[in-house]
Amino acid sequence: MHLTELRIRNFRCIAEAELAPGAGINLIIGDNASGKSSLLEAIYFLGRAQSFRGTPSDRLIRSGARTLSVFGRVRNGTGLETSLGVLRGDRHSRIKIGAREDAGIVELVAALPVQVIDPRLHRLLEEGPEQRRRFLDWGVFHVEQGFYPAWLRYQRALRQRNRTLRAAAPAAEVCAWDVELAQQAEQIDRVRRRYLGALDEVLPGIMLRLFDAAAVTVEYAPGWPEGQTLAAALAAALVRDRELGFTHLGPHRADLRIRLHGLQARTRASRGEQKLISAGLLLAQAELLRRRRGCLPLLLIDDLAAELDARSRARLFDAIQTQGAQAFLSFLEPGQIPDGAGGHPMFHVEHGQVRRRA
Repeated sequence: MHLTELRIRNFRCIAEAELAPGAGINLIIGDNASGKSSLLEAIYFLGRAQSFRGTPSDRLIRSGARTLSVFGRVRNGTGLETSLGVLRGDRHSRIKIGAREDAGIVELVAALPVQVIDPRLHRLLEEGPEQRRRFLDWGVFHVEQGFYPAWLRYQRALRQRNRTLRAAAPAAEVCAWDVELAQQAEQIDRVRRRYLGALDEVLPGIMLRLFDAAAVTVEYAPGWPEGQTLAAALAAALVRDRELGFTHLGPHRADLRIRLHGLQARTRASRGEQKLISAGLLLAQAELLRRRRGCLPLLLIDDLAAELDARSRARLFDAIQTQGAQAFLSFLEPGQIPDGAGGHPMFHVEHGQVRRRA
């Protein structure tokens, strides 16, 4: 799966840009604040309808403009092309997929899987469990069909239970939601564990390319005590939940424990090692998606050289290139590009203008 055409209008500093990217590696060169990160962000926006920097969508609109738009054509492994478009105004947004102009965000995410490796990637390890759950559930969503319906039902029941807790409702009203929560939690937990089992088969080979050994392990913490059903855990924690005013156990509290050479990567790995670990996890997800669905996600790598020495940059570049996904890699200057990258399409970004270099 790859973009064959990309058109951007009024996205951050980019007034207008049209690209015909290559199916493999695409190199993006530009100074700081030139717009190269905005170019990658626009591609991400096309697949997620949001920014990977956490910027509200209405603030992505170029100063002086009323709307932004990102349009692309995506070709799958069989050669079939689909058009995608996301339009955002001050108070509205619209997603187009093919002839449909009222598509939803879930359909968009499924139509264009995209992952980003940026200088803040270490947050996957350093910050709280929410970042790691988001990483996990992106992969589960794309390869486990039963996950998303169960997650929606779980979230609805969770909101209702939390509402009764905040209202200090009688215990019977609170516990009335426990059966639904427990049933959906079991499904979520099952597909998450199955996904991580499959990821564990892929991960060593990826990490071997990035480190001298397949030294990274991932352990799953489901969000309630191991060996106990969620129904039993909720019953035992009712008093605590009523004190807190929310449900503090369940798959919405799950986490991943990531280790390097048996040590907690969050505290013991260097910043460069953290970037390689996090990038390796995303590449493992991409490989698993290829094995399960026959497609690779788009990879966006913003400032590949940040936090990495020349040897680590070369290892990561080689791993990305070997995988074969369409990838957009940004650099401050050509000298940062690892050896062996010659022949790939290169685009220069300056003052929001994007030009392909000969």
